Amino acid sequence: MTDPQIPCDLCALPVGVKPFDLALPDRTLHFCCDGCLGIYQMLNDIKESPPASGQNGPESPPRSSP
Repeated sequence: MTDPQIPCDLCALPVGVKPFDLALPDRTLHFCCDGCLGIYQMLNDIKESPPASGQNGPESPPRSSP
């Protein structure tokens, strides 16, 4: 489990108990929300990764397409 007080790697707000994680080859980044994760990926031209544990995982229903 991640320390809920560590700062988001984009906006520096606390990530909370279920952060949005992005695994990179040399480290794992932690984000407070899907928005910060997406902005970081867009700014750094990182292709979308599969959902992290707890983020749209087995206990969360998948989002439906419009």
